[in-house]
Amino acid sequence: MAMHGKGWFNTAGRPGDRSLDQQLIGLDPLLAEAAGKTILDIGCAEGLISIELADLGGARHVHGIEIVPGHIDIAKQLAGDLPCEFEVADANNYLPTETYDIVIALALLHKLRDPSAAATRFARHARSLVVLRLPPENAPIIIDARSGNVPHDISLAMHQSGFALERLTSGPFNEWCGYWRRVV
Repeated sequence: MAMHGKGWFNTAGRPGDRSLDQQLIGLDPLLAEAAGKTILDIGCAEGLISIELADLGGARHVHGIEIVPGHIDIAKQLAGDLPCEFEVADANNYLPTETYDIVIALALLHKLRDPSAAATRFARHARSLVVLRLPPENAPIIIDARSGNVPHDISLAMHQSGFALERLTSGPFNEWCGYWRRVV
């Protein structure tokens, strides 16, 4: 399957910014918890983590959203018969229509216009766990030009949404990876 253009992940015939092995750094606890769960993967890129959660993790259903249509096309091809669905959507204004056991947003929130509002919106649709990966600088505070360089305290947004930080791991390139468990 020849695929052209640059991707987020390295896929067959298409270079990306990182490998799947790199992206899985810090996600062992997520893979261990995925069995039988429904998962929303916000900013899923070419769907490789979604596919891993369904295949190796045993997730019952994984729903991935991504703003780049070409990435979604690849995700659909790669998923085969696994219980994954993918759709083109903009995380800046995406509102899930159902609730999931687990919601993940890996290396995404800092790219949005209002990271705090997005974290709050996505947390409302998680029954038990939210996994967020953020750039290491200032984390869990996001300060980025795409959100007007206004500080966004993601920890505060998660606490106000009824979640407590359960685990902190390092992701690829020393990214901050927080596991937030619903407490209320």
